[in-house]
Amino acid sequence: MKINKVLAQEIADKVMKINKVLAQEIADKVMKVIPYNVNIMDEVGIIIGSGEANRIGTFHEGALSAINLGKIVSVYETDTSSKPGVNIPIHFKKDIIGVIGISGEPKIVEPFAELVRVTAELLIDQEFLFRERRIQEQMKEEFLYQWIFRLEPYDDAFINSGEAIGINLKLERKAIIVKGETIKEPYLRDQEFTFKLNKSTLLLILPHESDILKRLESTITQNSTRVGIGNSSIHVAKSVHEAKRAIDIADKLEFPSTFCYYQELKFIDYLTNKDTSFGEISHYFQELEANPKGQELVETLLCYINNSGDMNAISKELHIHRNSLAYRLQRLEILTNKNPKKFTDLFQLFTGYVLYKMQSSM
Repeated sequence: MKINKVLAQEIADKVMKINKVLAQEIADKVMKVIPYNVNIMDEVGIIIGSGEANRIGTFHEGALSAINLGKIVSVYETDTSSKPGVNIPIHFKKDIIGVIGISGEPKIVEPFAELVRVTAELLIDQEFLFRERRIQEQMKEEFLYQWIFRLEPYDDAFINSGEAIGINLKLERKAIIVKGETIKEPYLRDQEFTFKLNKSTLLLILPHESDILKRLESTITQNSTRVGIGNSSIHVAKSVHEAKRAIDIADKLEFPSTFCYYQELKFIDYLTNKDTSFGEISHYFQELEANPKGQELVETLLCYINNSGDMNAISKELHIHRNSLAYRLQRLEILTNKNPKKFTDLFQLFTGYVLYKMQSSM
């Protein structure tokens, strides 16, 4: 993907010219502080802003002289298109992009010329910075759209395009989607980006270690808000999909949680989508059965399931003390990050075990 450089160049080229709106704004502002008519001419001497509306669109000979000579030109009595006064070139990045004309006796109005020119150039610089910032925002928004939906690996051209607008694609990131009727955007830190998916859905792309959830808590005011949190990944589109799925699953199953972690709902996604890998849990069992202590934990888990969590019955069947049983369950939780005493975690552990056994027997 390449950032739309043609669009950026077209806008940049327009910035190098004074448009009619800006010209009239300059004329109006200057005339509030000096008691003389002010004309703003473009780079070919056409009046594009003036205190005298009837002169807009007409040619100004004195302005053309100022452009050709590159310096202030005074006009005295004349029968041409110019009235008495002074005309001074307007510069932008060393180029002459127009002329300011102040009508009146040259000796009287000339002292105002330099002050008026400086004022005009400041307004033009301000307008340029505003448009340049808008170009950057347009380029960033276009890139963000490409980024969050890009399924292909990041090539060098794509990575370089990101760097050009300040986005480091080599960072591991997570996607968070906030869905609700009223969404207040949290303040962002370096390498944190937002993208409006629609009126009621905000996407945040954040570095892995971001503390955005703490900042989000203070902005969420309605019970109807859902926050989907994808897993961290170099490939942002994967995490975006996970964040969407987390909200979708929580909505359809009517879970009460505001914060929906895909990591906790992944097993449900597996049950409804065969394309989703569930090897994370089954992999633990492969490691556990590779050593006696691990086999002991697997045996304890299966006994726990068969006895519906009855600690006394489990202790009796395994011939161990309740404290030893509690230790084994705690150890299992540490190794798998799943708590057997929590139904959804237990279901994931059992599903992972079944998958492991089925795959290992093939």
